[in-house]
Amino acid sequence: MGTPLTCFLMMVLFSNMLVDVIAVTGSINNDEATLLAFKAKIDGGGLPSLASWNQSSNYCSWRGVTCSQKHPGRVSVLNLGSSGLQGTISQAIGNLSFLRTLNLSSNRLTGEIPRTISQLRRLRLLYLEDNMLHGTIPGNLSYTSLKTVVLFSNKLSGSLPDEFGSMLALENLVLDNNSFTGYILPSLANLTSLKILGLSTNKLEGSIPPIIGNNAHIEFLSLSDNNLHGTVPRSLYNISSMTTFSVEGNKLYGNLPADLGSCFPGMKNLYLGGNNFTGPIPHSVTNLSHLEIFNIVSNSINGIVPHTFGRLQALNYLGLGYNLLEARRPQDWEFISLISNCTQLQYLTLNDNQLAGEVPSSLSNLSSSLLMLYMTENKFSGSIPSGISNLASFQVIDLGSNALTGVIPESIGKLSNLYMLALYQNVLLGHIPLSIGNLTQLSQLHLFSNNLQGPIPTGIGNLTRLTALDLSSNQLSGLIPKEVLQLSSLSQILSFSNNSLEGPLPSEVGS
Repeated sequence: MGTPLTCFLMMVLFSNMLVDVIAVTGSINNDEATLLAFKAKIDGGGLPSLASWNQSSNYCSWRGVTCSQKHPGRVSVLNLGSSGLQGTISQAIGNLSFLRTLNLSSNRLTGEIPRTISQLRRLRLLYLEDNMLHGTIPGNLSYTSLKTVVLFSNKLSGSLPDEFGSMLALENLVLDNNSFTGYILPSLANLTSLKILGLSTNKLEGSIPPIIGNNAHIEFLSLSDNNLHGTVPRSLYNISSMTTFSVEGNKLYGNLPADLGSCFPGMKNLYLGGNNFTGPIPHSVTNLSHLEIFNIVSNSINGIVPHTFGRLQALNYLGLGYNLLEARRPQDWEFISLISNCTQLQYLTLNDNQLAGEVPSSLSNLSSSLLMLYMTENKFSGSIPSGISNLASFQVIDLGSNALTGVIPESIGKLSNLYMLALYQNVLLGHIPLSIGNLTQLSQLHLFSNNLQGPIPTGIGNLTRLTALDLSSNQLSGLIPKEVLQLSSLSQILSFSNNSLEGPLPSEVGS
């Protein structure tokens, strides 16, 4: 047995070693124990994604775990996004006191957000989106120094915590697609570093607080699909840093400001659809040289379409449908000619307006990248331009419910990528072109309520992806080709009614 002095020296040495261990790890195996407690709440922790989480290896090497280089043995990142996790988030997570990033996104986690996350004073990034979390957001998250909070696509509810207004380091707050109620907090204006604010697809009500316009650094603001009413505060149009602005699907009203095009010099995505906006489209909108998406669908916008849209070289989506836009004189249609300069345009919707007159031949000069054209429910007359076949990328053509005359051009069979062709409820004459049988990608063919004559082309039987075929209410004659009736893909619509077809149905049908 050693002398008292020897024992004392050994105790001092052991104490110093223990202090070193605690300095490095915080406490002996504390983070490891916390991770194992977290695993125990994930449906017993038996998932393949957590197979490496066992004490046969160092926990810093476990899947999704990163330890700090500055503080060895302390977990700084827990990244288990898209790992198939089920179960709840353990309250023990609050013991990972050196954690800077927590990513549990795109799993099937349930339960509430642990209040103990507020203990993670070093936490900067929190990603819990795309799960099934419920309950409210803990107000004590404000005790952290979070820069990013992403919680979209869960089942969270309740009001937005008042404490959000004190999270002055916050740069990104994304809460879309939940069930939050109440009002947009005016205190969010305190977050002067905020760049992204996503509150869309919730149940928020009331008006948009004008003070939000004080957030001079916001680049992305989405308030769409709520129950907001009133006008858009002028202060929001003063946020020159904005590149995405979405308020669609609310109950907002008023005119769009005449100087809209000078408000957002860097604007790329402008979503204003599904409201009660009135007045004309401001001509200044064509000064938004970076604009890629302009959507004012489903409002009460009137007047003519500005001719200067053709200046927007980056424009990809132009949504003008379901409004009160007019075109009565030939010069009112000049915008179609000029939009041909928009070489990136893929989607053009003009349906359900009050556009009248002949379809301009310049329609054939639109961007060769155009995929979808919706012009239904207007007052178009004249014939379909044969040059429409120049638009080789077309996937959808909808010219239904107008007053089009003439024949369906044979050249339409060159549109080999066409998915839907809708020419219903017009005054089209002549035969269904044989070239229709070349459209092998076609899924929907709607030609009902016209004056089409002659036989049904047997080539329609080549359209093996066709799910809807409506040729009713025409003057078609002859036999129904067996090749058409044998299309097994026709699962939605098959109608030949109100024609002059004759003969029995082919006995080979279904064989």
